[in-house]
Amino acid sequence: MPETRRTVFFTVSCFLVSFVLTVTALGTPAWIITDFQGMFEYGLFVECTALTYNGEQRRTCGKPAEHSGQWQATAAFIIMGLLVLVGAIGCATMAIIRQRYMDYARWAGFTAAIFYSIASLIFPVGFTRDDIGGEPYRLPEHTGVGFSYILFVLALIFIFIGELVAMKIVCQ
Repeated sequence: MPETRRTVFFTVSCFLVSFVLTVTALGTPAWIITDFQGMFEYGLFVECTALTYNGEQRRTCGKPAEHSGQWQATAAFIIMGLLVLVGAIGCATMAIIRQRYMDYARWAGFTAAIFYSIASLIFPVGFTRDDIGGEPYRLPEHTGVGFSYILFVLALIFIFIGELVAMKIVCQ
């Protein structure tokens, strides 16, 4: 049965939204936010500090002083997921021409979802960093997840929605 344009459109759209959300999440430092004696934002690649001096707030950003192995692994799995997701987008787009490409898109999307899921499970283990001071899967007081992590979780949800559409479980 040939893939309908609607199925291809929704699959590609979900995968593209996931891609954009993931790139945005990786590019912003607000994965973990600490609001205690200043505002600290911890990201996978960038950390920012906002301190108030004489009533004036100054924000400085730079590379993380401490790279935890868990967060490095999280970044690696996300990047691998992004690469596979690009392949899924390409294959799903090609499914308009040839039906068999949708099978490749399904498997690539599934693989990207696995990489993202592993990353989402590894990330909270890194809460044990000295500057965060938490425990695995448990943040201390005055600390919470930021919008970057929420964007990443939304990206994972969009991959799953795209997979459901690609498998014709939704949108028949």
